[in-house]
Amino acid sequence: MSALSDIGTPAATDAPMGRRRRRFLSMGGWELSLLVLLVVVTTGFGLVVPGFFDDVSGFLAMSSNFLPFGIVALGLSLVIFTGGIDLSVGATASLAAVVAAQLWATMGLNIWVASLLGLAMGGVLGAINAAVIVFLRIEPLIATLATSFIYTSAAVAVAGDSPPSGFPDAFNNMGSGALALGSFQFPYQLLLFIPLAVIFWLLVGRSAFGRKLVTVGYNSEAARYSGIRVPRVLAAAYVISGMMAALAGLVLSAYYSAARADMGDVLLLTTIAMVVLGGVSIFGGEGSMGGVIVAVLLLGLLRQGMLIAGFSDMVTSMLTGAILIGSIAIRNVFSTRVGGFGKRLLAFIRRPAAAGPDTNRHDAP
Repeated sequence: MSALSDIGTPAATDAPMGRRRRRFLSMGGWELSLLVLLVVVTTGFGLVVPGFFDDVSGFLAMSSNFLPFGIVALGLSLVIFTGGIDLSVGATASLAAVVAAQLWATMGLNIWVASLLGLAMGGVLGAINAAVIVFLRIEPLIATLATSFIYTSAAVAVAGDSPPSGFPDAFNNMGSGALALGSFQFPYQLLLFIPLAVIFWLLVGRSAFGRKLVTVGYNSEAARYSGIRVPRVLAAAYVISGMMAALAGLVLSAYYSAARADMGDVLLLTTIAMVVLGGVSIFGGEGSMGGVIVAVLLLGLLRQGMLIAGFSDMVTSMLTGAILIGSIAIRNVFSTRVGGFGKRLLAFIRRPAAAGPDTNRHDAP
């Protein structure tokens, strides 16, 4: 047997390191690391990039360029906590926004009533995703990929040749307006995101539903045996994800003062990056909403800073991908669920220091 495959668990070496990794995560070490990085990025851009931090109001105004991604990330986090994925969030955002806009433009509904119906439609689309996954027993990746094509086609059909535009100013302010508080201007997007972030933080970290989400993601069979109604938990996660995607679509409509069928195409990859960078395991059952919230701000400000500095969108996207790979690799070192090659590699690295070379050992032929 080779040293690489002989991964035993000697108490003197493996247990202490495992305890340190678990302690790092349980004490919020990952979230703290992201917060420190956020401060470093913000300070660095503020010092070297003209226009990044000229004044507080201008700095806050930048959030309107990335908070729709954050809104989607909040809802998508719930799905990923369960071990699932929702690839239809972009299509859901587009379809819900286009339907709401058409209800206002062609049927004369009040824009806010139409927006509420758009939110409800996002929940319905999320429920359809859950039904396909639970009742047809199709993997979430395939199920939501399929529904994303369906929702996108529906959005194109509903939008027609001339997408609705020219919304009332009161609605447009939700996307691009700001509330004056003293000498500061607080974007309405930020005022919307802050309470949502608090609600989701409490939902995941301080409620029975949050514990069920994590349990289902960690081991769905164990969750079922413990009395958790797994289909209901999954349905709730996908419905909430759909509603948050719809809300982001409405915010984008207000930002652009138009509802286009392709408007949500940009949402998917960046929101997944935010969730995973925030520490939520793509396999489910691990992570925190606090990390996701910090990751939303970190990635959003990083991309804005690079664009202001003159870097192309291609370069910022490449950097986002590199950060995502690096964050997953680093977190896996501290994760309690590292397995496969990662665990064998860690054991191989630690083995010589713990046991020294075994000169008398011979592998069996």
